[in-house]
Amino acid sequence: MPAREDTINVQLGEVLQDLRRTSWRVLAEHQRTLRGTNARPDVLIEEPSGWPVVIEAERENHASAEGDALARLGAVVDETGRPIESAIALVYPADVREQTGGKATRAALTATDGLEYALYTATSGDAVERLPESGWLRGGVRDLAMLAQRAAIPAPRVERLVDTLEQGVNSAEGAFNRKHREHAGDHLGPEIAAILGQSDDQGGQTRRMAMTVLINALIFHESLAQAEFKVDGGQRRVAQVRDFVSDASGFDQQRIIDEWRVILDVNYWPIFATAAQILDRMPIVTADAVLYPLWDAAQQLIRGGVTKSHDLTGVIFQRLIADRKFLATFYTRPASAALLAGLAIPAEQAPGGAEWGDGETIASLQVGDFACGTGTLLSAAYQRISLLHELHEGDPKELHAPMMANGLVGLDVLNISVHLTAAMLAGSHPDVPFDGECLLIVPYGKSQDPLQADVSLGSLDLLSPHVSPDMIRAAVALTAGGRDQEEVVDLVSRVRHGAFDLVIMNPPFTRSGGIETVRSSNRNTAFSAFDTPRNVQLTMSTELKTLSGPDGLGHGHAGMASHFTDLALRKVRPGGNVALVLPLSAVSGRAWEGVRQGLATQCDDLLVVTIGAPSADARAFSADTGISECLLVARKRASAGSPSRATFAVLTERPSSVASADLIAKEIQALRRVAHIRKLEDRPVGGTPITLGNDTVAHALDCPIPSEGSWPVVGISDLALAQSASGLSRGALPLIGAPDAHGISVSIATIGQVAEIGPHDMDIWGDKRNKTPQGPFTIIKPPSSSEPSYPMLWAHDVERERCLVVAPDSEGQIKTWSADQSSVDGKAAKIWSTATRPHYNRDLQFNSQSLIVAMTERKCIGGRAWPSVIFEELAHEYAFSLWSNSTLGLLLHWWGSNKTQSGRGTVTVTSIPNIPTLDVRALTDEQHAAARDAFEAMRELRFLPFDQIDEDPARAALDRRLLVDVLGLPASLCEDGGPIDLLRRKLAREPQIHGGKKSRVVFTEDGGEKSQRRHDRD
Repeated sequence: MPAREDTINVQLGEVLQDLRRTSWRVLAEHQRTLRGTNARPDVLIEEPSGWPVVIEAERENHASAEGDALARLGAVVDETGRPIESAIALVYPADVREQTGGKATRAALTATDGLEYALYTATSGDAVERLPESGWLRGGVRDLAMLAQRAAIPAPRVERLVDTLEQGVNSAEGAFNRKHREHAGDHLGPEIAAILGQSDDQGGQTRRMAMTVLINALIFHESLAQAEFKVDGGQRRVAQVRDFVSDASGFDQQRIIDEWRVILDVNYWPIFATAAQILDRMPIVTADAVLYPLWDAAQQLIRGGVTKSHDLTGVIFQRLIADRKFLATFYTRPASAALLAGLAIPAEQAPGGAEWGDGETIASLQVGDFACGTGTLLSAAYQRISLLHELHEGDPKELHAPMMANGLVGLDVLNISVHLTAAMLAGSHPDVPFDGECLLIVPYGKSQDPLQADVSLGSLDLLSPHVSPDMIRAAVALTAGGRDQEEVVDLVSRVRHGAFDLVIMNPPFTRSGGIETVRSSNRNTAFSAFDTPRNVQLTMSTELKTLSGPDGLGHGHAGMASHFTDLALRKVRPGGNVALVLPLSAVSGRAWEGVRQGLATQCDDLLVVTIGAPSADARAFSADTGISECLLVARKRASAGSPSRATFAVLTERPSSVASADLIAKEIQALRRVAHIRKLEDRPVGGTPITLGNDTVAHALDCPIPSEGSWPVVGISDLALAQSASGLSRGALPLIGAPDAHGISVSIATIGQVAEIGPHDMDIWGDKRNKTPQGPFTIIKPPSSSEPSYPMLWAHDVERERCLVVAPDSEGQIKTWSADQSSVDGKAAKIWSTATRPHYNRDLQFNSQSLIVAMTERKCIGGRAWPSVIFEELAHEYAFSLWSNSTLGLLLHWWGSNKTQSGRGTVTVTSIPNIPTLDVRALTDEQHAAARDAFEAMRELRFLPFDQIDEDPARAALDRRLLVDVLGLPASLCEDGGPIDLLRRKLAREPQIHGGKKSRVVFTEDGGEKSQRRHDRD
């Protein structure tokens, strides 16, 4: 007869125990495990941190499994006193239920991929979070084990520990400041700041950094306590921190420092060297005052399991880091890091094609982060490699020493970054010593060493194919006080080009050039950290150009992240992966063209992940950047080739937890393996849904990589719009919601094929600070009583721009230039020759503006916001204006614009010609006449902003006049519920269009407008 449920539970417990033999304890059907009750959990899992996870299983009854799991939340494990905060409901599939013996059941559990389960996590009060929100996850025992491992560190508990850590750091900083004023004089703060390579800032960030280093060392010290190391030829047991504190005399500062130096004889340099220096600088009374709140917080954190979850210290790093404005070293959210690591390291096969159980090969993997920050990404990659190795019968402890010594490379310009990275990595198995590591503070700025180059660029010095031993030696000296020559040579070899199986980074986003830099007084933001003098910044910029070389992919206007992307591609080996957090402009910005070309020609298996949320913050994978971001994963080719295709996945929202991020990565990888992803070229049916249970968490689309230009399928919530825009750009009218309709063609060209774009605004007026008249005109606001000689449409005023015809807002006055007035006059004549009636909106704000093309009554010069569109045939202007301001014109503008800013679609003067538009050259004279009639009939109508396109009768009327009266297409296209009506409704609900805006424009009877709160898109 089939096995009983409790028999299956016992076998499941044994399988789970075998999967992680030394990392957790599993008790199945164990009596008296819960305090104050006779109930027993089906399976109880305890991580080394002591925090439990319960699995409640049923043979077939989903509701019963769910009820039992919920009932376990809040119960206390009798032996440890730990409350249960996470429980998994599990239902066995038929291939497990039908087995008749223990051995057969165990084999079926190991082989099945039909387990159904859901995770329940207790949050604040009586609230419970369910993952997934509805339906059930499906997978095998390894998938279940990975979820249980993540569930042992529930996010609510981590947040409570974060608060404890922050309170301890703040209390210690306050104690330091009080004792500093009373006893230490003015020198101590700057001395400690110098140890960290910082300035003693007024806001206290640097001092909080110092306190973070100390509490981290205390926590790590305690995790090493009682471990035995070889010291001076003998065995030495590390003392506990409490051995150095007494009620009578407080902390024995010197003995703590001495113990840390004993630990340094083994290794752990980035963790204890800086901490020992900081503590050694403090007077006894200051050290005592600081250590009390730090040790109190450390004990709470240790009891909370922080020694087994070193992500915790990094969570508050963004609150502490100094000089962030210029270094832009923002913290990668733990869930984002888990998602990127899961995408870059598939569970099915280890990097390089190795088997996960092959310890020797796994230990030889090279993983690098050249801007390691808090170490979150490097740690996420290492933890995933270690866990997957363990789940395939490997020993993570045996993997630890070789990976720390030879496999993991983390570089940063900040002392505390390397300190935290080392703590997170070494903290996985703190009692396992390792010989050497490559976690280094890299030199930055002007060198004080006569043997060094004049300036150092941090990790970007490694753009050179020949790594300088002097650069590595300087990094070693900064980090660990120097090592022998043989070790330095080994480190040089480890960071060579083509050495890495995986480069995973969230690089700094700062810019190293551009008009903002020119106008920002005396700072080049990319190199102005640490109060770097202006002349040194310029030298560093020159050095970066030299290191990048003629084939460099980075660009100053794109920012430092573009150079770090170039570095990643140089360092990864053929067949290896790059995995990056980048600004969304990386896939659409003009300055990023070189990077996109490099990725397209040097890599395959490209994956771009974005978030289809309305606000820039909600579309970020980092904390506090305030800009939209993307995750990019790609595999390096053996040789360069032509651009191919990429998978674009758009998340409905940023992953809320590490567990959900793991699951999303798994589903994306599974979808890519089966290659059943809908294509951009398909009819507009949307992307392939990616689900967790019954919840759709993302959509994916397989897209060709263009030979040049932007990759536009990013952050789009409704991928049917992407397919519609792509099809329309090829001449196929989008027939959304009409699966049985026959295709309708329309003549499409680019704007550059049908017209010319007028001059850039800088060529019209130039930079006011220039002493030569780069532009021949001065821009003024004309008095209302006069008619301007050289009218201009220069800036935006949304209330003036509701109708198809817009009045000029400025006037150009020819500059007086005594040196060569004829030259100025000639330039002015050339500019005036470009005056025209239609003008294109460069900075379209979808949720406030109503026009893509504005027509003026008479010819005028197009300015900063409205460059001119110049037609040889003036009759073509009307059809162009109607099309550009129609729903289809909006669709193509949105498709071709830079959508990195919420609710905005910007274009440049040079990118406007590439935007697809109606080929007005293909229209007959009769059609052009109809276009003019339609334009004149509609010129007084006021249009709502584009985010209200679904409720705008004027836009609906324009669509009908254009498509039916001018182009002669079927009237059914424009009926209520027809394809164009549905397209308008989809556009209005697209987060990139409405940008999360909470108000709507309403026109009043007296010709004005007002705003009302909207309800349909809150």
